[in-house]
Amino acid sequence: MRYGYFDRKNKEYVITRPDTPTPWINYIGSGAYGGIVSNTGGGYSFHKDPQNRRVTRYRYNNIPMDRPGRYIYIRDKETGEYWNPGYQPVQRKLDSYSCRHGMGYTVLAGEYRGVVGEVTYFVPDNKDFEIWHLKVSNTRAVAQKLQVFAYAEFCFWQAVMDQQNVDWVQQINQGRFEDGIITYYPHYISDNAAFFATAEKVGSYDTNLEAFMGKYRSEGNPLAVEQGGCSNSISYRMNGVGAFCMDVDLGAREEKEIVFILGFAEDRKNIKAEIEAYLTPENSKAALDRLKAYWKNYTGKLSVETPDEDMNLFVNIWNQYQCKTTFNWSRFVSLYQLGLGRGMGIRDSAQDTLGVMHAIPGEAKELITKLLQCQYTDGRAYHLFFPLTGEGGQGDAPVKLFDWYSDDHLWLILAVNAYVKETGDFGFLNQSVLYNDKTTSATVLEHLDMALNFTDNNRGPNNIALAGRADWNDTLNLDTGKGIAESVFTSMLYCRAAAELIELCGYLEKQELCEKYQGMFDEMRNAINESSWDGEWYKRAFDDCGQPIGSRENKFGKIFINSQSWAVLGRVADAEKASKCMESVGRYLNSKFGIMAMYPSYTEYDDTKGGVTTYPPGAKENGGIFLHTNPWVMIAEIILGHGDRAFEYYSQILPGKRNDDAELYEVEPYVYCQNILGKEHPQFGVGRNSWLSGTAAWNMVAASQYILGIRAGYDRLVVDPCIPSKWQGFKATRKFRGVIYNIEVQNPNRVSCGVSKIIVDGAEVEKIPVFKAGTAHHVVVVMK
Repeated sequence: MRYGYFDRKNKEYVITRPDTPTPWINYIGSGAYGGIVSNTGGGYSFHKDPQNRRVTRYRYNNIPMDRPGRYIYIRDKETGEYWNPGYQPVQRKLDSYSCRHGMGYTVLAGEYRGVVGEVTYFVPDNKDFEIWHLKVSNTRAVAQKLQVFAYAEFCFWQAVMDQQNVDWVQQINQGRFEDGIITYYPHYISDNAAFFATAEKVGSYDTNLEAFMGKYRSEGNPLAVEQGGCSNSISYRMNGVGAFCMDVDLGAREEKEIVFILGFAEDRKNIKAEIEAYLTPENSKAALDRLKAYWKNYTGKLSVETPDEDMNLFVNIWNQYQCKTTFNWSRFVSLYQLGLGRGMGIRDSAQDTLGVMHAIPGEAKELITKLLQCQYTDGRAYHLFFPLTGEGGQGDAPVKLFDWYSDDHLWLILAVNAYVKETGDFGFLNQSVLYNDKTTSATVLEHLDMALNFTDNNRGPNNIALAGRADWNDTLNLDTGKGIAESVFTSMLYCRAAAELIELCGYLEKQELCEKYQGMFDEMRNAINESSWDGEWYKRAFDDCGQPIGSRENKFGKIFINSQSWAVLGRVADAEKASKCMESVGRYLNSKFGIMAMYPSYTEYDDTKGGVTTYPPGAKENGGIFLHTNPWVMIAEIILGHGDRAFEYYSQILPGKRNDDAELYEVEPYVYCQNILGKEHPQFGVGRNSWLSGTAAWNMVAASQYILGIRAGYDRLVVDPCIPSKWQGFKATRKFRGVIYNIEVQNPNRVSCGVSKIIVDGAEVEKIPVFKAGTAHHVVVVMK
């Protein structure tokens, strides 16, 4: 069953029917003002922080789940019939329908009885507002008298309060209309406002939800639309909306364009001046062209041409696009993570920088600096932070003895090292950055040193890292109050972080630090191998009674994915152990829809394991296919030189390959989801929690830096591919430090890995140098 297709030329996914299994959404905005738009116009908007600066309302667990939204109603004045170009919420059967999700914009188009309505939603020029560009066309040879209604439901900005203190929120609501602009703000606010505006002649308007909707009605049959006009309501209490009604009389074959603008203003006196340049259709279209040019430049930093068209599609367009979205919003706001309480994750955002580092290293640096400012002076870090207030939080894992997660701070090391390699900005390491106490500062390198020290200073009985509240697996909650539970995964991540600091300090010729980190690495590596090797794979953890988890001794959860891949990524396993543990992954954890998190699943709740056992068998971390973990396995296989197996793992979770399987898959086939139900679940293969997942960044890293092998070095560009042996080669363009590298990889002997020679501009070289910015160079890499 198919619901749409990839338009490769226009870089869009086109949805051809509105009844997708779940709402298939897109994101608009650059990370300041933003919003979610579903394929039927549902979704909501927010400014900087979806918890503390919500602009439009969203109803949780609603039916349909994406209500309300950004709605255009078109009404025939003669018959009284009305409909929506995006099908919802009226649900009138349309003569034609399409949704085109592009990069930063969505276009909904519907036709009914000779009238075509097409509305484009996007945020222009990083502004604090969004444009709804509506085009209404009459395809018939006779004139048609129409009305257009535009509608959005406002929200009290603090979204938690909007749900929890309805009386107060409804009493303080204020809606006003003046000169084509509806403003919404709480009574006690003197400057800020949400707003909805148009330059078109307004026939009538509403600022009050109850007046627009009427009694015992919904968005599907609002009284204002049914009776052919709004009531010019001024909202002094209850719920606020922005709603306009205007006459649109079209001659034969005539069309009309109207621009609406929804947004947030720090000072409502300045709204008109801020939006005036965007209110004409011509200027709106020019802004959309600029947005498309931005994304062309963004994705142009890396483009590939491989024998696999699906890989090309995702590496060149959709994976890069999703990486920017996760960079913007971490795991904060989607139709699954609803912008309440979760905030921007420290570990999540640190990993998200890896997926965009090649394209926007400057912005990555800004985010990394914010993350460093979330670090305590002892080296640990907040688990999350809220971008509007800067406040930190500790997440959902239960608190017993510890108030920290064992891995958060370690990801900062990987992010900083990736930034330095991409840019050569070694001066960043000496930049002074405050800790979260706002008074104590340290250099970036000192922050990283403290991160490694914190784990080194918090070890358990096996001399490996204490687990804290949890590690990367938030649901593996081993802290029962004894304080001895240990995480093998965090210990392996620690080894990877130490190895990266060894590499960095070695390049900087900081011998004393190199020796320190080498000693820390060796000690932890030995402790892991002495305590955690289980014969065919590595154990996952030790509980608060000192018993192993992820061992053949266990009835459930005998083998976990992360302690196998990170044994290789962390350089913990020797060649024999690495081979065995990765073979065990393929034997026990792989499935046709991806590699499962662990096996066999827990069948009942166990308070010594925590959240992982709250899920039924095969769901999420309890034996589900948690996709974030899959590219780590790919990278491990690449490190071992297994290009065919790595590409098999890459291909089996590539969303585009599920396009014809959408009835089962359910979620969008143009982005990675967080998890797929595993083989022990009766709905094996169903996807869940799309868009905001570390899967995006790590698949970008796995595909571009390891399979294709194109990655940054301190003083060079590295091209060291590990590809399917059947490939003859591939081509790529990589912009690195202002230089364009046109790369051609040749594989004459059909091997998976190994480079025999590198030719740059016709001359054989040992390494690909960093040239003067603004130049272009041709690189040929010949595999063995």
